[in-house]
Amino acid sequence: MEGNLGSPNASVLGERSLLVGSSWVAAFLCFIILLTTAGNFLLILLIVTQRSLRNTSNYFLVSLFMSDLMVGLVVMPPAMLNQLYGHWVLRGDFCSLWYAFDVMCCSASILNLCVISLDRYLLIISPLKYKLRMTSCRALWLILATWTLAALASFLPIKLGWHKLEFEVWSPNVTSRGDEEQCRLVVSLPYALVASCLTFFLPSAAISFTYCRILLAARKQAVQVASLASNVATATADESMEQ
Repeated sequence: MEGNLGSPNASVLGERSLLVGSSWVAAFLCFIILLTTAGNFLLILLIVTQRSLRNTSNYFLVSLFMSDLMVGLVVMPPAMLNQLYGHWVLRGDFCSLWYAFDVMCCSASILNLCVISLDRYLLIISPLKYKLRMTSCRALWLILATWTLAALASFLPIKLGWHKLEFEVWSPNVTSRGDEEQCRLVVSLPYALVASCLTFFLPSAAISFTYCRILLAARKQAVQVASLASNVATATADESMEQ
């Protein structure tokens, strides 16, 4: 008898603990989204408003911050809802659009990092020719190419169905949850290989190559500066001894 009376109480306590846990998870995810959005927005605002920061190199940083800002505004909120509710709560036709934005923003972020590494490489390797090579017009064209490639790798194949997108109704536990819509992006092998190569592996290889060259160039310049300083010190000491 006592066991039967205790079962509803245990169930209520379990539901309350689940709600409290979900509240903490929701608060943490909201904090992450707010931090991502506010941080990237403030960085963009800082570069735009400060005249001393409005240079060619920072154009690429603004593009990077913009891609991360879009992640915080467009990609993360639906992902948070999906995590909290355990199923897709938005409209079904928004599923493919959300995944397209997800792939585009992440791809644009990686490609922007690649362009930034190229910009730093040109600045370190040939600083005297940097302003001639990296003009504002070329920087804008590089940014446009970055976002175009990211969009082509996301919206075009997803909207044309070159991958396998599953949006289905399933019922894992009919007695407690009922039918639930799930949004899944199950990509085909050709799409996965092409998209991964264009937006991850090739940019990652380019980033590794450019920063290795930058490191070697920095070490070489450090040795040259140290040698020059040593020669100057030796010449100064010789002049003082002659006097």
